[in-house]
Amino acid sequence: MTSVTSEKTSEKAGETSSENIPISKKERIQSIDTLRGVAVFGILLMNIIAFAYPFAAYSNPAVDGATQGLDLFAFASMDVMVEGAMRALFSMLFGAGMLIFLNKPGADEAVVKGLFYRRTVLLIGFGLVNAYLFVWVGDILYAYGVTGLLLYFFRNLEAKRLAIYSMCMVAVLMLLHSGLHFSTKFLESEANVITSLPAGTELTVEQQESLDAWDAFLAGQSATPELIEEEMQIKKSGYVDNFIHAAEENIFLQTVVFVAFVVWDVLSMMLLGMACWKWGLFDASRSMGFYTKLTLISFGIGIPINLLETMVFINSGFDFQWAASARPSYDIGRLTLAFGYIGLVMMICKSGVLSAFRNGMAAVGQMALTNYLSQSVICNFIFMGFGLGLVGELARHQVYYVVFGVWLFHVVFSVFWLKNYRFGPAEWLWRSMTYKKKQAMKL
Repeated sequence: MTSVTSEKTSEKAGETSSENIPISKKERIQSIDTLRGVAVFGILLMNIIAFAYPFAAYSNPAVDGATQGLDLFAFASMDVMVEGAMRALFSMLFGAGMLIFLNKPGADEAVVKGLFYRRTVLLIGFGLVNAYLFVWVGDILYAYGVTGLLLYFFRNLEAKRLAIYSMCMVAVLMLLHSGLHFSTKFLESEANVITSLPAGTELTVEQQESLDAWDAFLAGQSATPELIEEEMQIKKSGYVDNFIHAAEENIFLQTVVFVAFVVWDVLSMMLLGMACWKWGLFDASRSMGFYTKLTLISFGIGIPINLLETMVFINSGFDFQWAASARPSYDIGRLTLAFGYIGLVMMICKSGVLSAFRNGMAAVGQMALTNYLSQSVICNFIFMGFGLGLVGELARHQVYYVVFGVWLFHVVFSVFWLKNYRFGPAEWLWRSMTYKKKQAMKL
């Protein structure tokens, strides 16, 4: 197999035979496709919980009873090694991909700008389809599309400045997550004191307001017993009920939550991804020693931080103040872990080992949009009432058997498809609509 260096072609430089033609299969860089495939797989490790159980189980295993044995081990493993890190990696790769698209030396800047905005608006459309028609309340494509509209203004900045802007936004995220941690701690402690009062105690106005504030917080997390039961019944129902429920949730997530949290998360990681591309981190062009140090240092920081946070969460009895997004050091742990995975995958690509793994992941990554969307369709069919109706029926560790099955499908389907076609189905549609011309599909 040819080396990564020899596989680098005009995608990195942004050169194509025409500014109106997408890159060919030969112009792809396997290392970035491989990394993207790993991110697609990693995303499902977390998202599967929100498909298989009430959405609140995503952040709190007590919701689905995964508090001991193999189920607790499954939760802890994902919380330490995956939570937040794969989402960060996925966002970074989207930022790098948008920069690759924009950097076409010699092309008419106005043409490229128009194509970029059309492409990004179309991504918003894919996100809306995934969120509403495919009834997935955890969709990220809408956020990528809306946030991606801002990236054009950052395209010419040097890597160092992009990284500085990214870290400033990460600092904002840390403040937001820390604020959520301490406010949750205060609300929960106040509520616990009040609920421990002797039965029949007449509550003051202030005490009742404290209880109401805690109930409102739990409702916002969809974590009250009533909301959990209601969501379970809806997921066991038909498509129409699930469509209505998903629409209500998505409207809130794509407005209030997007402005308050998501935009900072996505934009910071996209800018960092652009910086990493300019630094040559994603094309395996740095030395093996560099990637080895990156892997060891990043995992050496990220894993202990995540392990400590997870143990505190478990030992607290799964208090909401220690759930993932409410941890003060959450962003440090997930970001360093993401860089650990970058270093590890680049080491594998540079060394030339595990060719089956690299080829399989590269195929999955080349069809990332198709595979990401198909996860919603497959998982909803397995768990929702309009499919097999397995929601809430599997123990948490058993849910990962489904993940392995979906992974196998992704690899087999992607490898087979790309032996005959240039693009995945969703990628073909995206490119055809971007260039306003039906793209040649068969090789």
